Amino acid sequence: MREKIIGILGGMGPEATIDLFTKIVKGTKVKKDQDHLRILMDNNPKIPDRTLAIQGKGPSPLPHLIRSAKLLEKAGADFIIIPCVTAHYYYEPLKRKIRIPILHIIEETVKFMEQKYKEIQKIGLLATAGTLRTGLFQKAFSSTGTELITPSPEIQERWVMKAIYGKKGIKVIGPSEESKALMLKAAESLIQKGAQAIIAGCTEVPLVLKEGDISVPVIDPVSILARAAIVKAKSPKDKP
Repeated sequence: MREKIIGILGGMGPEATIDLFTKIVKGTKVKKDQDHLRILMDNNPKIPDRTLAIQGKGPSPLPHLIRSAKLLEKAGADFIIIPCVTAHYYYEPLKRKIRIPILHIIEETVKFMEQKYKEIQKIGLLATAGTLRTGLFQKAFSSTGTELITPSPEIQERWVMKAIYGKKGIKVIGPSEESKALMLKAAESLIQKGAQAIIAGCTEVPLVLKEGDISVPVIDPVSILARAAIVKAKSPKDKP
């Protein structure tokens, strides 16, 4: 049985792309180098900012996403994964432009929650303003009966977005003590509102907020996507 080749449409941002790649490598059971999965990656940080585009403040990233996806398809990828939650706003039009599947990070997260944390009724969501504005997680969880709790506009701007986009934010200098402290405060504010778990709903969030940092489970969609990619790569060849 031929293993499937994973294509990573990355660069949004590079740190999150490295994190996903590392989690696939670490999560694959091997005895030697040759047991690892083959991974193709287009780490393209030139893709326009997704949040700014959704807010009408910047160019659409869709043409760039399509270009990268087609590049991976042509190179031999059997399916694609994207380590950027906000980019999934363009999932449907992107999927229509290529012939290979794209694993959906949010759908995989919902499936994981229903399997492992079905008893949880209230989940806190830490994500970019763009992701919150699209309602991607809210729509995906709407059929589960789970309530999603989001930060107040002030906390979203002063703590979450500053931790990601600020002068010392993750997208600027990488993970730091300052960005971790801001994200921890944002997480605690959601716990005070009744959150029984926190979804790291931006792929930069798991770089500073990890399991054990707070009193409730931290749900990492990047880890979930990595596990789903490993399973798909090792599964029998998809039917045409």
